[in-house]
Amino acid sequence: MGPSMRYLVVRAALFLVPFALLMIADVPWPISLLVALAFAFAASIVFFGKLRDEAARDLQRMRQGRKREGAGPDDADIEDEVLDAGAARAADLTPGAGAAASGDPAPGVGAARDADVGAVDASAARADLADAAPEAPPTRPTDAADGPDASDPRA
Repeated sequence: MGPSMRYLVVRAALFLVPFALLMIADVPWPISLLVALAFAFAASIVFFGKLRDEAARDLQRMRQGRKREGAGPDDADIEDEVLDAGAARAADLTPGAGAAASGDPAPGVGAARDADVGAVDASAARADLADAAPEAPPTRPTDAADGPDASDPRA
């Protein structure tokens, strides 16, 4: 559990325990709420300064985009690796890319044979999206027996 989560749990416990005790003692809830808030605030400032500082550093690290020590790869790193692998495979499939180094009579055949079927070619996907035509706006059907729609300004 990270320092920010530990600090959250400590602050919640510092509030909930006095609030529950005051509610059991039949103190009105607004007064119990204010007393428990004041106690939690004061106790966290006085007794948990080191934990508060660690939590602040942890939040600052997360805000700047740096990972905690010992954390695994995040989604952006994994996606970058997949896109880089797809671009490398696409470069291997272009004519003449691997013929000189591998000595294959047909350039790129070995790379095409070894390429993954589900490989992503990011540039081709972007080109497909750019070439896609926008959909035509929906039209209102007219009833052949009644003639054109009366609200249509072109009629």
